[in-house]
Amino acid sequence: EHRYASSVRHPGLLQIRDARRSSDGLPYLVMEHLVGETLGEIAERRRVNLGEIIAIAAQVASALGALHAAGVMHCDVKHDNVFVLEDRAGGWPRVKVIDFGVSRRIGETFEDGSIAGTPWCMAPEQWQGRPQAASDVYALGCMLYNLITGVPPFEGSLPELMTAHLERRPERPSRYAPIPLALDRLIMRALAKQAASRPSMADMARELDALAASYLAPAAAPELRAAG
Repeated sequence: EHRYASSVRHPGLLQIRDARRSSDGLPYLVMEHLVGETLGEIAERRRVNLGEIIAIAAQVASALGALHAAGVMHCDVKHDNVFVLEDRAGGWPRVKVIDFGVSRRIGETFEDGSIAGTPWCMAPEQWQGRPQAASDVYALGCMLYNLITGVPPFEGSLPELMTAHLERRPERPSRYAPIPLALDRLIMRALAKQAASRPSMADMARELDALAASYLAPAAAPELRAAG
């Protein structure tokens, strides 16, 4: 985790400053201190408004784009691995991507052909043990889909999820919630079955950033954390 996280610096990535062992041999990481809560915790408490979702996703995409440029894929992009800080940037919540426990170098597979990730947001190729940078794009698309609609792209048992991610096309998110056409199309492109058909993470960041700028003025966005 330290090896992958320390390979790139970006304000949207958790900084792991060192990896050490205690005097009795216990390994531990030295990380920057964050104040806030995960996006998963916030989403469990209340519905996140669309402007916040887009702004948060734009920051996540920018951070992951930097990670990809450094030759690393996260492999477990989801709400619980996005930490929302108490301070804000330009009126929007500021976030950090955390948890590089299953990250890999781009092109590197998991040992013994094993599969790692979170089933409801794993790309088809990740289910087959061949994660790519585009797998993070797919996972970000799943995260956006879930935040906007209140449901993941697919539900069911583990075998049912695997089959769905490999073979089925999800319903468009606009069926469940009124969203801009550009966002609807971007999410569906991110959820393409073929990795080569998905936008790059840098393209995701640019398009989401443009949507965040045009959809909702930061001054209109309510505070993300509950009062008290």
